[in-house]
This record gives sequence, C-alpha cells and structure tokens, in this order.
Amino acid sequence: MFKRVSSTDVVLVISSLLIAYFIWLIARTGNVDEQVLDDVPIALDLLPPYIEAELGRKTVSVEVRYPRSMRRDIQSTAFKVAVNDPNLFSQAGVREAKSVTVPLLADDVEHPSLPQGVQVQKVEPGRITVMVKFRTVPARVVATVLSSPAAGYRLEKTIVNPPERLLTGSKDRLDNLPRNEFGEVVLQTGPIPLTKQRDSFSTSVAILVPDQVNVMDEANRQRLSHEVSFAVVQVIIKEEETSRPIEGIPIQVATVTRKLVAQTEPTSATVVIYGPRSRVESLDPRVILLRPKNPPEEKPGFVGKIAIEARLDEAVSPDVSILSVRPDVVVLRYETLPSDTVTTPTAGLVK
Repeated sequence: MFKRVSSTDVVLVISSLLIAYFIWLIARTGNVDEQVLDDVPIALDLLPPYIEAELGRKTVSVEVRYPRSMRRDIQSTAFKVAVNDPNLFSQAGVREAKSVTVPLLADDVEHPSLPQGVQVQKVEPGRITVMVKFRTVPARVVATVLSSPAAGYRLEKTIVNPPERLLTGSKDRLDNLPRNEFGEVVLQTGPIPLTKQRDSFSTSVAILVPDQVNVMDEANRQRLSHEVSFAVVQVIIKEEETSRPIEGIPIQVATVTRKLVAQTEPTSATVVIYGPRSRVESLDPRVILLRPKNPPEEKPGFVGKIAIEARLDEAVSPDVSILSVRPDVVVLRYETLPSDTVTTPTAGLVK
C-alpha cells in the first residue's frame, strides 16, 4: 500500500529543490566572469586570390564569459572575428569596389587557443562594411592573321570588338604578365587565315588567355573559362590602289550669251585619277568633266588666263578621286560668231 502524501510534504519538497538550485547557481556564478574585450581583430577568411577587399574597420568589441580561473588568458589577441560570408564575393564590384554590409555574429568569433568553456556572448558592432572587388588588369586584344589576301588586294586593318578585356587573377600573376613597350598587357587571338580573300569579313576567334588568369565577364561578374573566351574580329580587306593619267580630256566652257563662243588654249588637259586598281583601270574618260573654277564675265573679245578644275560624274564610285590636272591654268578667249555661223562645242581627243 502506497502512503498518501500530504500537500504539506509536497510544498516542503519543492521548496528544498528551489533552495538547492539557487545555492548551486550562486556557487556557479561566483566562479564565472564576464568581460568586454576591445580591439579584437577582424580577418577575412577564405578570400579567393582573385578578390581584393578592404574592411570598413579593423577591430570590434567582443563580450565573453569564461571561468574565473582563466582570467589571465582572456586577452583580445586570443580572439579573432572571421568574416567568411559567401555573399561577400558574389556581390564584388568589377572596375570599382562595391560596398557590402556583412553581419557579425558570436559564432564568427574564433579562439582556438582557449578551451570550450569560454563563451562569446556578443559582437559590437553587429555589422561592418567591406569594400570588395575583383582583382583585375586591362588587356588589349590583338588579332593574329596568317598569310596574305588574293593578289591585288591588301589587309587594311583588323577591328576587335570590344578591343579590351579585363583579366582577373592573383596579384602576383597579374603583376607578372608580359607587357609591351607601352606597359599594356596584350592578348593574341587564334590565327585568322587570309589566303585568297578578296572581301572584308567578320569572324569569332578564341582569345589566347595565359595560365592562372581568366577573362572577366563584366556584365555578369563572372570569370570565363578559357574555352569560352572569344573575340569578334572584323577583317578589312581592300583592293590595292593605283593612279592613272588620262590625256586629252576636253575643256568645256559653257556660254549664256548668244553668238558668243569660248575658246581655250590648250583645248584639253591631262587628269590623274587614283583609287582601287580595277575601278581606275576601267574608268571611262567621258565621266571626267573639265571646267573653269570661276569663269569670268562673258565679254566679246575677252582674252585672259583662268584656272580649271576636274570633277567626276556622280555615278563614279566615291573611292576614286582626282589627284591632279595638267595644266591647271589655260588661256580663255571669247569670240563673236557671224549670225549665219553654226557653233560647235570646244572638244579635244581622248587618248
């Protein structure tokens, strides 16, 4: 048979337990200290070599609880706040450092030389600002061409779009990249063959990226693997140019006054044209016009020297131009014709 427990006995038991707990708590509290440590250093842990970062502050204050027997070992130098937030690197700037706010938690505080009995209660301030960016250096991309275009054609230039890339990597690797005489890092493309080419063209070609560095995708803030590092290159090919003298181009002087005719001495000139060989050699001399630059006032009996100029018909390709006119000054004479005379325009023979 169980003995019935009175309510008085229950109260006595609970009271005894509470007294024992408070005695234990007082004893425990008497053996534990709390302290706020200033100047606890902050360190960026697991920082990739291609990332550079600057802390908004170097130290924080840390509140710790520890057994009283360890009081002499509790120093700021025994603690370190390790910042290893992965979001820090994903938000890094590319050309300019970006400000990122990082929370600081008690769990971020490390004290490897102290036993587990040391407990971190709080970090103050609870967050810091970090300026973070990719470690980069600009590099100019230069197209590499092989062979020569078809006979009679030449490579005028290559245009790389965009002409510059950013390389990212460790500081030592970037500092030791080869540079040209202007101090620029130069990246070559894969070879672009030009054999038998007559026309300009565009092509996508691989960029030859040095080991241990990567091309930076600025828009997406990502490092590109060597296999997907390409450049678009425009190859400008033009026909070789030449000059051609064309003799016997007639000098034409129009008149408004009736029965007045213009005569020049000489009646024709030699015009030298310049441009792509095929167009220059096939040009029809009849598309060249020789006229006075500033014809004088029409007056019967006028005799004097005037300057002449050559122009090409509008249908002629703009890449053909006039180099010179010989002679560029002629004698002009206005003559009055008899009323029964039929006039014919002044013209010379084209050779």
